[in-house]
Amino acid sequence: MNDLVTIYDLFKTFGDGHSMVNEFKLLNSLDDLQDIEINHRGLYIALEDANISRDEGSPVYDVMFNVIIVDKVPLDDSIALMNSNQENLFVMGQLQDYFQKNLDGEQSFQEVNMRGFSADDYNITSAISGATFIVGRNPYIRDIDV
Repeated sequence: MNDLVTIYDLFKTFGDGHSMVNEFKLLNSLDDLQDIEINHRGLYIALEDANISRDEGSPVYDVMFNVIIVDKVPLDDSIALMNSNQENLFVMGQLQDYFQKNLDGEQSFQEVNMRGFSADDYNITSAISGATFIVGRNPYIRDIDV
């Protein structure tokens, strides 16, 4: 059964090793993105929420991560903007393939939001998705200490 450290390690290995990703970080929340200076493509993750379940008698958590891929491109370069968006999607697709190959158990990636933003002299492109993983809980049969 998967655990959060295993999932984090896979994100980190992918982000640190992928030739199209220059920076990987685990964020405490999406709000931390505003403190990051984006100069190149980065892969950022943050825990979003979890659902506690006992589906089929098995105690598990469904844990969702926000997955954010961003890149910086010149303001008035339409081709660079389109290429950057295409490359962000490509990296997101490869990340999904990487998890399917390297992680046992249920996982799903949600729709990818492609909303970016502009500053005075550059554009930031983004691909933002949620990724949900099944994480095992340690079952217990003793009394609850309350």
